[in-house]
Amino acid sequence: MKNRIRELRELKGLTQEQLGELVRTSRQAINAIETEKFEPSIWLAYDISNVFGCSIEEVFIFEESKRKSRAESSRRDSYGY
Repeated sequence: MKNRIRELRELKGLTQEQLGELVRTSRQAINAIETEKFEPSIWLAYDISNVFGCSIEEVFIFEESKRKSRAESSRRDSYGY
């Protein structure tokens, strides 16, 4: 899922570590979310959006998940349709 975390974090002058502390997660988790290697839980997404004073939709850009596409492709291959 694409997101604007880095942009918004830098506008607020926060490091990944500081944002992690504010939402009670690690710097590594924030990095993984920023680089789209990890999708946050709805609760973490909510906490992150609150730090920036934005709605979840303003922080996270909801598109079709690559994981979902791969899963659907796998089902098509497995079932032959």
